[in-house]
Amino acid sequence: MGESKFFTQFRELRNQTIAWADTTPRDIIDIVPEGMNNSIRWNLGHILVAWDNGIFPKISEHRRVPQSYYDLFRKGTSPYTWTEEPPSYIEIVSRLQAQTEEIILASDGKLNDPIAESFLRVKFVRGMFLFHLREEQHHLDCMKRIRKAALKATSA
Repeated sequence: MGESKFFTQFRELRNQTIAWADTTPRDIIDIVPEGMNNSIRWNLGHILVAWDNGIFPKISEHRRVPQSYYDLFRKGTSPYTWTEEPPSYIEIVSRLQAQTEEIILASDGKLNDPIAESFLRVKFVRGMFLFHLREEQHHLDCMKRIRKAALKATSA
């Protein structure tokens, strides 16, 4: 797959994620339904942090997202353990919007380059894109299940 197709896929998926986030009622974004580990806000923050850490250091660039986001949204964290106020939903969604083009601009011409930091069995920047495209789709699917459960719980 050529670079432009990777970037098109990324833009389309990110646009879906943002459009979905925009239609989510704000009164349920922090609900963690029974049997689930995280909230919609956490999943959106996690997508942001995962792409930030998954691309920029791999192309020898600095991360763009503040450390406080990593403290709240990296793998293994949970809203149950937060000791500080998370960023607003609007701020997270705005950062997701801006991140799309930031990543594409920084990665342009580099998808076939070896990654600068090891990650699982991934060898090239292209592999990081594939991993994070699947990861974002997974978290979008999780958020859809969370929204459905949260709406059901709040209407009962």
